Amino acid sequence: MLRAALILILCLCLAGCQSPVQHQTGPRLPLRLAYSTQHDCALVHIAVARGFLRDEGLDVEAQRVGYGKEALQAVLEGKADLATVAQTPVAFAALRGQRLSLLASIFTSNNNHAIIADRKSGILRPGDLKGRRVGFTPGTTTQMFLSSFLVANGLNIEDVVPVPLMPEMMLGSLRSGGVDAVSTWSPNEKMIDRSLAGGGVIFEDPYIYTETFVIAGRTSYVTGNQEVARRFLRALVQAEAFASAHPKEAQAIVASTSKLPPAVLSECWDESARKVTLDHALLIALEDETRWAGKLGLVREAGMPNYLEYIDPRPLLAVKPEAVEQQVLKSDLRP
Repeated sequence: MLRAALILILCLCLAGCQSPVQHQTGPRLPLRLAYSTQHDCALVHIAVARGFLRDEGLDVEAQRVGYGKEALQAVLEGKADLATVAQTPVAFAALRGQRLSLLASIFTSNNNHAIIADRKSGILRPGDLKGRRVGFTPGTTTQMFLSSFLVANGLNIEDVVPVPLMPEMMLGSLRSGGVDAVSTWSPNEKMIDRSLAGGGVIFEDPYIYTETFVIAGRTSYVTGNQEVARRFLRALVQAEAFASAHPKEAQAIVASTSKLPPAVLSECWDESARKVTLDHALLIALEDETRWAGKLGLVREAGMPNYLEYIDPRPLLAVKPEAVEQQVLKSDLRP
C-alpha cells in the first residue's frame, strides 16, 4: 500500500514538472489571417498544423497566398486582419500613407535571395548582366535585392532592362528567352535551378541584404484587438519552441504545407532563423528600404516615416518580453 502511494506521488510530481501548456479558457475570438505558403512563414504553418492557434482560443479564417505582398494587400483591402509580409511591401505601404502596426518578426535570412540566369544566355559572371533583361517582382524584396546586388558589383538598375514578373512566371520566361536572368527568393530560386538541370548560373551575396518577415495589421485593428494579438503571438512562440525542440518534425510540417521537396526545404531551413522578436534591425531595414525607394524614385514622396510609430510592442511584451529590444519601444513604454 505504501509502495503504491509513493508511486502515485512520484507520478504526480513528474506530471507537475512537465508544465503542460495552459489552454485559453476565455471566449473564442475570430481572426482573419493572410499568410504566405513560403517557408518564411514556417512558424505560422506549424502553429496551424499543431493546433496552437486553436488552443489559444482563436477561430482562424486562413487565407493562404503565394507571397507576402499579396498577404499585406488583403489587409489593406479589408479582407484580412493580420498578414505575414517582408519589410519591402511594408515600407512601400508606409510611404503611401497606410497606417500599419507591426507585432513581431518571425523570420530572418541573409541568404534567401539570388539572381539566377540561364547559362545559354552567356551570363557567367555579374558583369554579364549589363544590358540584359532581368525579371523581378515589383514592390517585393526581389526588387531590393536586384538593386543591391547590381550596386555591389559596380552596376546600377539603369545598366539592365528590368522586367516585372510574377514569381510563378519566372521559370517559363527564362526558358522561352523572355528574360536572361531573374531576381527571386528561395525556394523559387532553388526550384528554378533544379528545373534548368545544371544549366543555371546563380549569383548570391549574404552580405548585402537581409530579409525579415513580420506580422502586420492595420493600426486601427491592432489597437482595438490586443487580446487577439497576444493570443496569436503566444501561439507563434509555442511554434518557435516546437521547431527548436523538434526540427525534423517541424520541417516535415512545413514541407507538406508549402508543397516543397524535403531536400529543398532543408537547404532553406539551414539558411534562415525563425524567432518571434522585435529588434532594432527591423527599424534599420525599413529605413534602408525607404532611402532606396526614394533614391530610385519609386514613390512620389519619400520622406522618412517614423517607423517607431509602426511598431506595437505591447502584445509581445505581454507574451515574450525578453524578445523586445529597448530601441523599438516608444518613450512612453520604456521603463
